[in-house]
Amino acid sequence: MPVNISSGSVDLENLFAARVGTAAANDTGYRSVGTDIRQTFEALVNASDANKGARINATSLTTSATGYSANTDLASIFCGNAGQYAVTTPANGTKTLAPLTVSTTKTITHTLTVTFTTAAALTNYFLYGGRILISASQSGANACDIALNNMLVSMGTLVIWDTGHYRTGAGGTIANASVGGSNIGTGSTSMYTLSGASPYASNSYSVAMVANAAAGSATVLTITITLLLTRGGTVADVYAGTYSSTVQQRNYSPTNGGSGQSVPTFGGSIV
Repeated sequence: MPVNISSGSVDLENLFAARVGTAAANDTGYRSVGTDIRQTFEALVNASDANKGARINATSLTTSATGYSANTDLASIFCGNAGQYAVTTPANGTKTLAPLTVSTTKTITHTLTVTFTTAAALTNYFLYGGRILISASQSGANACDIALNNMLVSMGTLVIWDTGHYRTGAGGTIANASVGGSNIGTGSTSMYTLSGASPYASNSYSVAMVANAAAGSATVLTITITLLLTRGGTVADVYAGTYSSTVQQRNYSPTNGGSGQSVPTFGGSIV
């Protein structure tokens, strides 16, 4: 990637993400001192997973007065650089259970609430690249501990963004991929499912989400993470380690001026 692409005193590489996905549709008016920046920076349209929905505040840097998308702020064309976002684990972000004994089956449910002060705060949080990140793990050295951890980490991280979600790992199945934080409705929606491997093939992990009102009016998202454990043999399985279910938030912390986001509060329980 070229370095030090600037407009005046503004280093565009500090503002915008390097291109991973498809280039912007047209390069007319997308040049800085002869440099074709549509080939350099990631377009918001058809962005790669890592950059989906990564909008930033208006920059006052615009395309030329003639050509494609004339006089358009670059912030409405290109994804924000990852350096403009901060990933943190909120209070109550990790819930744990230990030890676990599974005589036949056991269901563990992590109910997570994500609460915003207003509907506009929820919309703006996701509009400007805010994300909810979900992951899980199991410590311990028993065979059942190791098998469960292998299952959980195969998901990687489940990432909920503005109008969709994806996983960073290869395990499991994404459902309703075009549903995200700002367009979820009042019906519980399956987001992800995952199954174990023999002799724990009946183990499963799933994530569902619902809002407390229609899209555009919601202030609370409720995410239900369900882990089903089934005995792998003829005797009870003893999970000696700790099951951890973790949520993190990615918040917009702009370096180009303007305000950041109204950060939600997280609550919930695990049983």
